[in-house]
Amino acid sequence: MVILAGEIGKQTTQLALFTHKRDEIENRVVLDSLLVSHTFTTKDYADQGMQKMVEEFLQNHHDGREDIYGACFGIAGPINRGIARIDAQKTHRFSLSFTEHDLRQTFPYKNIPLAFINDMEAIGYGIFLGDGEDKLEELYTAEYQSKPEDNRALMLVIDGLGQALWHSCSEGQKLKPIPSEGGHTNFGPTTDQDLELLKFLKELKQEERDNSPVSYEYVLSIDGLARIYKFLKEKNQPDMNADTIIQLAQSGNTLCKNALDQFISIWGAQAGNLALTYKAVGGVYIGGISIPIEILKEGKFRDAFINKERDFGEDNKKVSIKVFQEKDIVLWGAARHAIEAGFVTKGKFAIMRANQ
Repeated sequence: MVILAGEIGKQTTQLALFTHKRDEIENRVVLDSLLVSHTFTTKDYADQGMQKMVEEFLQNHHDGREDIYGACFGIAGPINRGIARIDAQKTHRFSLSFTEHDLRQTFPYKNIPLAFINDMEAIGYGIFLGDGEDKLEELYTAEYQSKPEDNRALMLVIDGLGQALWHSCSEGQKLKPIPSEGGHTNFGPTTDQDLELLKFLKELKQEERDNSPVSYEYVLSIDGLARIYKFLKEKNQPDMNADTIIQLAQSGNTLCKNALDQFISIWGAQAGNLALTYKAVGGVYIGGISIPIEILKEGKFRDAFINKERDFGEDNKKVSIKVFQEKDIVLWGAARHAIEAGFVTKGKFAIMRANQ
C-alpha cells in the first residue's frame, strides 16, 4: 500500500512512491519513507502528455503487488478546478496542460483519491507537517518567540517566484495554505540602482516584444539574476547564467558579486513586504535558488527586509527568516498532503468497493 507523489516543474518532474504506517501513540496514519523515485525532463512529454509520463513511471517502478491508495502532485503552475498548466514558453519553449481526470486513468483503480496542489502548498506541507521545520537553517533570529498558530509566509525563488501564506484560523488548529500569484505583481524599485534596473528591464522586454509590466518574477528568479548581471556588465562582456554568476561571486569576481548583492537586496525587500502584507509574525521562509547561506547572512537580505517606513522596520525585526534547502521538499510535501487529507483510508475503501 503506497502513495504516489510528484513534483511537476518547468525543467524536470520527479515522481515517487512513498510508504506509510500507523503511529500507535497518536493513532493516525503517518508518512514512512520514500520507496522509489525517478526524474523526467518535463519538455520531453509536451506532446505525449503528463499521462504518458505517469504510465511509464508505474510500468518501470510499480510491480503491482502494492495497491496505490492515492496520489498528489505539487505543481509549479496555476491550478483551476482540477486542471493544471505548466507554461514554459519563454524559457523552454513549451507548454503543457493536464487534468486530475487524465492522470487518474493511469491507475489500476480509477476511483482512488488524487489531488493537484500548488508547489508552494507542497513546500508548506513539507515544512509544517512532520519534522520539516527542524531541518531548516535560520538566516535571522527574531526578537519575537512565535506561536504555532502565527501566520507564516513562504517564498520560492527558482524558475519563477512563488509566494504563499500559511495561517491558522484559531489557536490549536493546524496551519493551512493560501496560495497566491503574487510573483506576477509589478516590480517596485527601492534604490536608485533598482530604478535604473527597471528601465533596463523595460527595454529588454520591448526587445522581446513583450509589452507587459516588469514583474517581481522577472527579477527574482534564476533568469532574473542573469538579467541583473546583464544590466551591470559592459556590452562587450559575455552573458552568464545564474549558477556561473553565483560560483564566480564566491571566487571574488566583483561584477558577479555586485549582481548577486543587488539580487539579494531585492529579494530581502520583497520578503519584508510579505512579512508586512501577511502579518507573518511566525516567520518568513525562503528557498529555491542555490545561494550559499553564508552569502545570505552577510547582511544585505536582512537590511532590505527591515528597511520599511516609519516603525514598520521595527515590526520586521521581530520576524525570523528561515531557509529551506531540502532537495525533495515539494515531493515530500505532496506525499504528506495525501496522508493529511486521508487518502490512505479513502483509497482503501475505494479499492474495496471496486472489487465487490
